[in-house]
Amino acid sequence: MIRTLLLLPLFLLIAQPCPAIREGTATAEVFIKRHKRSGDFGKLALWHEAAAECLTRISVPMNEIAHDYYKRHRYEKWAARAEKEAREIQRQYEYHRKRARIAWQTSETPEPVLDAERENIAKFIATWLPRYPDRFYEFGIYPTFFRKQRELAEQEGDYVKALQLEADAAAMCATQYEEIPIAYGLRNYEKHRKAYQAYASHLRNLAQQKPKTLPPAVNRGKQILHSLAIQSFSFQREADAILQIAKSDARIKAALADQNGVHAYPRFQGCAWIVSFSNHSRGIIAIAVISEKTAEVLDVF
Repeated sequence: MIRTLLLLPLFLLIAQPCPAIREGTATAEVFIKRHKRSGDFGKLALWHEAAAECLTRISVPMNEIAHDYYKRHRYEKWAARAEKEAREIQRQYEYHRKRARIAWQTSETPEPVLDAERENIAKFIATWLPRYPDRFYEFGIYPTFFRKQRELAEQEGDYVKALQLEADAAAMCATQYEEIPIAYGLRNYEKHRKAYQAYASHLRNLAQQKPKTLPPAVNRGKQILHSLAIQSFSFQREADAILQIAKSDARIKAALADQNGVHAYPRFQGCAWIVSFSNHSRGIIAIAVISEKTAEVLDVF
């Protein structure tokens, strides 16, 4: 449950086309806004650079992996969509790099303070890198492409194709682990890559048998992650405590006054917590940034 709560609001933070592979950059915008408001142009520059790095390390490989698959299998409309997305990623990258250069020109932030913020940003990026492959079967290319293509294959009674599609999906998930967190140097994700590669191989072997019905193994993809990493109870308790701290802030109370159907989403960002409050009528109502170390509310938007 808490895992879902940590992820859902990220889609609410972004109002851009094809946002699913740019959530890290969008979340960096919260810190950009914070330091822009405080006038700390050194930290502002660093967070613009962080937003650009998220695009380079996450969005670009995600897009290229998908585009290569579409071209290889002749899904031309989907390939064109990925090409459009690549151009938008490049535009965003250039924007953040430009804003970083401008901010550096007026920065007076001491170097020790900048070094500490660089450490925070490294934790932030490391937190985001595995998030996309970790959610492969929940959001993005699997539900929007692979699952729909599989449904069409099943309707036609083509169970070999359905198995092949699921195998391709598992292989793509493995590639995402390979080219994002593992390429960055994060440890412990080799087991994830190997598990999805093995699952893809198993599905291809089943497809070669030309089954007349779909075997149960075809639906095991989303269960693999749960067998590799389980959200700890202590983390859930910490998220609940952070949520209560945010709700107790006078600024949050004022923002939520007279609002109905409010949902709250605490998300750990590697260096701080962000708690988003939203409802269906207004979308995001308020955002609280809370220190990881002191658990104090650092800012409210």
